[in-house]
Amino acid sequence: MSQLREYRFDDFVVDLKAWQLFHSGQVVHIEPTVLKLLVFLIENRDRLVIKREMLDTVWGGACVSDSALSKAIARLRKALEDDPSRPKYIETVHALGYRFVAEVHDIEQAVEDRPLRVKAQRGAFAAMLIVGALVTVMLLFGTEKPHQVTSLAVLPLDNLTGDPDQDYFVEGLHEVLITNLSKISGLKVISRQSSMRYKSSNKLAPEIAQELNVDALVEGSVLLVGKRVRVSAQLIHGDTDDHMWAETYDRDLRDVFVLLSEVARAITGEIEITLMPQEEERLARAGPVDPEANDAYLRGQFFLNSFTPEGFRRSLKLFNQAVDIDPGFAAAWAGLAGAHVLIAYFGNQPPYEAILQARVAALKALELDPQLFAGYSALGWVRLYTWDLPGAGEAFEEALRLNPNDAVTYHGYADYLTLTGRLEEGLAQVKLGRSIDPLSPMANLPVVFHLYMMRRYDESILEAQELLKMNPDYPVNRALSMVYWQQGLFDEALAEDRKALVRWNDTGLLEALENGNAESGPQGAILAVAQEMVARSKLRYVDPFKIASRFAQVGEVDRAFEWLERAIDQGSLELVYINVRPEFDPLRRDPRYSRLMHRLGLPSS
Repeated sequence: MSQLREYRFDDFVVDLKAWQLFHSGQVVHIEPTVLKLLVFLIENRDRLVIKREMLDTVWGGACVSDSALSKAIARLRKALEDDPSRPKYIETVHALGYRFVAEVHDIEQAVEDRPLRVKAQRGAFAAMLIVGALVTVMLLFGTEKPHQVTSLAVLPLDNLTGDPDQDYFVEGLHEVLITNLSKISGLKVISRQSSMRYKSSNKLAPEIAQELNVDALVEGSVLLVGKRVRVSAQLIHGDTDDHMWAETYDRDLRDVFVLLSEVARAITGEIEITLMPQEEERLARAGPVDPEANDAYLRGQFFLNSFTPEGFRRSLKLFNQAVDIDPGFAAAWAGLAGAHVLIAYFGNQPPYEAILQARVAALKALELDPQLFAGYSALGWVRLYTWDLPGAGEAFEEALRLNPNDAVTYHGYADYLTLTGRLEEGLAQVKLGRSIDPLSPMANLPVVFHLYMMRRYDESILEAQELLKMNPDYPVNRALSMVYWQQGLFDEALAEDRKALVRWNDTGLLEALENGNAESGPQGAILAVAQEMVARSKLRYVDPFKIASRFAQVGEVDRAFEWLERAIDQGSLELVYINVRPEFDPLRRDPRYSRLMHRLGLPSS
């Protein structure tokens, strides 16, 4: 005799021997951990089960967070079709835990062993027939695995320290793990900017995977205690929500980069992607890092990712601290180069010094690590903005060979292609970058701008409108204004300019636009904005190229040339785009334009 045990509630049955959940006789596919959670709640249904008890019991003390529990509860509720606002099965007690509230029948059945053996024999025979059929199907139609993974996203890691001041550390490790996985040529990896949108999200894996168009997700957590760091990670299939792999790593803080390389290798092994020898070598290059230098580096990355001028300045200081502590820290040199490039472009100061410092830092990074993609990417931007287009193309191509999953590098390479007359190829590259970083403005805006530079205005408008549907806060208004102006839709252009100025909280330019429009219409509005920018330039640095662009927009040719000459004198980075920017089309037949191009060393067409 043997004992079989089941739990029954409504039309659901939990079969403990088969370890399956049934609904109206049909198997409900849920992962083992979620089923274990259900059983634990049922077995303790006479009381409130606190969160800590569930984490310790169901996950066996593994390093997981409240977020993992919340997601598991959400998956369980979905399987039970339970509405959390009107629960039939699982009741939430806010901030404390959960209670199973349905009536449960605990069934024990005595069953003869012999019939079971007969059933087992019949089952084995049936299984042989099924296996034979499957082999035939596989021979006929191929052997693709049901969980084949060629693309994934690493979701933000949970901070288990309980200290928000450690977010910079956790987010830094998240970015390093993404970078490690991005080095694998056979794997598409979503960029950090898009994956960060799901921080603290309760969305289920299939929904996130569909939004990001990936096969799998990596979830994890970080715990920092003294000079030890623990990282837990798990791989989840996007369509089925099945857990494919999980592991916890515990290392000395000096070896945190080694730890993250091990995580990346384990994930690629689990999804059976074969690493090329050079990819294996790049992952193996990670070594010990001075903890203080690493701390400064991760803080620098945190402020760099804030994408504000103040953030760039703070990141610069921290990257400098990192290389002062450890002059052999190649990644910190690459971070320093990237910060200098962003300060040169967005820093509201003449770019000469910053772009030269970016070159020095990028070359130092590559001297220390010739396989560092971030060094080549930064060098590509430096060369692009210093008119070395062949060198820029080589640097971007090498960066993409080392890391084929970096949207910023695709943007740079696309600009290089466009500036060398390969506009269709450039558009394809920015679209490829967008596929890697689908939710980031920095990956979506280049598509709008490249279509604008190709004079494909209707398509550019459609792209911008799609962005605003996806997120009304996308900073696309200025680009949309420029496109509308080229189409002669001046009122629409001014409306978008207003939105951009409101977003920037620039009341001075907004007042100039409104006053100019009231006095002289749309042309007067743009002219008034240009004149206000000129007045500001007497007090502080204003990019002369942007002033020239406004004058050119309204046909003020003489003043446009005046400010383009100043842009050359002050080293404006955007001058490199002058030959493809439509607002300068009215200048191109003027003899002064050929002289300007000659001064820049560019062809005049």
